[in-house]
Amino acid sequence: MTNLPQKAIENLAWVFPNAVFYKATQAPWVALTIDDVPIPGESAPCSTRWILDAIAEHNQSVSDPAENVRATFFIIGNHLNRDYELLTDMVAQGHELANHGLVDTWPALQSRLAFETHFQHTHDRLIEQVPDSPIRWYRPGRAFYTPYMHEVIRQAPGYEPYFALASMLPLDTLTATADPKFTAGYVAQHVFPGAILLLHGGSVERSKNTAQALRLILPKLRSQGYRVTTLSDLWHQVEE
Repeated sequence: MTNLPQKAIENLAWVFPNAVFYKATQAPWVALTIDDVPIPGESAPCSTRWILDAIAEHNQSVSDPAENVRATFFIIGNHLNRDYELLTDMVAQGHELANHGLVDTWPALQSRLAFETHFQHTHDRLIEQVPDSPIRWYRPGRAFYTPYMHEVIRQAPGYEPYFALASMLPLDTLTATADPKFTAGYVAQHVFPGAILLLHGGSVERSKNTAQALRLILPKLRSQGYRVTTLSDLWHQVEE
């Protein structure tokens, strides 16, 4: 049975065909995506590792490694810091890296040249650190995009020709709604087969809140029979 958030997302996806909001499937799979990581200026070990630790702790309770939670981390290029092993460790733990631009801004307000430069610079920095990990997705800051942005990602080798959006509006970045218990309840309202979940890092407080929220969210999803995986796995490995 389709719930109201799912129906709203389906309607939104019909209006914006160049973006991915969910995967049409009956399989109990969802994608976990984390935006704005890491935190600029931090030394190792950086606070983003709290999020990795929360996922790893959950995975220790999973008997079948094939059912381990895996996430897609959307990296901001200028947020890369002195925790030089962070991206390598993300990939080693089965997670996916994706492009979230060079700075935390509104890319839809940039010129085409500025957008191309930011997009490519972040891609190059990711490939430099993890050369064997394909980068397939770009998510625009603030979720707004333009036709020339779409043309750029369509022409980018290896990238999916869609903007990676989500099945929920992010409320965990707002002070009034950043409480982990609120986030867990809010996420629960937007879970359905094929949903793309969205949480945030990018600051010490957000990383802490997301780690705490995941300790509530992941066991509940598991008890409901959901498999939590990367955006690429959801998009390519789940039958419609």
